[in-house]
Amino acid sequence: MAEKNHFDGRTMHIDVSRRFYQKGNSGVAFKIIPSQEHRGVIISNKLKKELERDIYINEDYARIYAICIYYLIRDKLDSFDNLVICNDEEYTYVKKYLDLLFEKNKKYSSKFITSLSKLREISGDYKLRSYADNIANIYRKKALKPLRRKQKGVVLNIVEINYLKIREKWEDINKMK
Repeated sequence: MAEKNHFDGRTMHIDVSRRFYQKGNSGVAFKIIPSQEHRGVIISNKLKKELERDIYINEDYARIYAICIYYLIRDKLDSFDNLVICNDEEYTYVKKYLDLLFEKNKKYSSKFITSLSKLREISGDYKLRSYADNIANIYRKKALKPLRRKQKGVVLNIVEINYLKIREKWEDINKMK
């Protein structure tokens, strides 16, 4: 049986602009190839500080990344076949947390999910960049701006995320582990 070409079909790339442990706002966004559809969340610096203070994060940024991805894709599972997650956080843990969050979801389990570094290996293109890199950066820079500034340039599709939503999923993962 020939190996499936994972460039076939609709591929969603997910990336982070500014890591969670770095000071400043962080943007997490996806972009679907070939439709160019995109969506993003913003984790403000203030929210990062609240999470560090109130939840025993212990540098488990992979869990925060997985929770952001969950909120971004949970109602978009019909829009893609392949999911490529950028290696901004440890992929193995991000995947493990996503599997827990989407436990018993048949649509999610039918997806081919890999890391960007694995896709580079599969394709032989070691210079391959995430298609979501630029869009994540746009969300990081524009999502918290006033409405009139948000509407200039690329129109944002922001998924609202807050302390309570993150904490709820954090605790769900704790129960399932």
